[in-house]
Amino acid sequence: MNEFNALERRAGLLRVQGTQQATIHTGMFLEVLAAKQAGNEQLANFYVERFPPDVRKAYDAWLAQRPFENPNADPHPFVPRLYEPRGTREAADATAKAASPLKTARSARNISGQYLANTVLFVTVLFFASASGKFEQQRVRSVAFAFAVAVLFALVRTAMLPL
Repeated sequence: MNEFNALERRAGLLRVQGTQQATIHTGMFLEVLAAKQAGNEQLANFYVERFPPDVRKAYDAWLAQRPFENPNADPHPFVPRLYEPRGTREAADATAKAASPLKTARSARNISGQYLANTVLFVTVLFFASASGKFEQQRVRSVAFAFAVAVLFALVRTAMLPL
């Protein structure tokens, strides 16, 4: 379970970092649009030149669609087919790797629960077996002893569990 938790935390961290970077990239893109709208090509180029390579690639692909003339163009360069936030693949890989330890942990939890249930049954049976001799009425002694015979059931159940 610790391995699963570590992988899930890593995936979560990668997603948060990717979202933070995508937010910064989106802000830069909006500044480019504002500068172009204001007719300040020098400022627009200033921002475009500072785009990281993955953003620049998405931006250039978006511009190639001629978005200001083409109504079918993507609404912005941050659509999934043009841009993928950093860490997305690594987060998906960590989440996929976490599935195996989670399955193992759940299986171990189930087995340990069965051991605990068998132990409780075994202790209860032993209690009634030892107490059966203390009763004076034969009927009560017989019922207590019959219940104690269930120790065989507890032993068989325990023996069938994996080690």
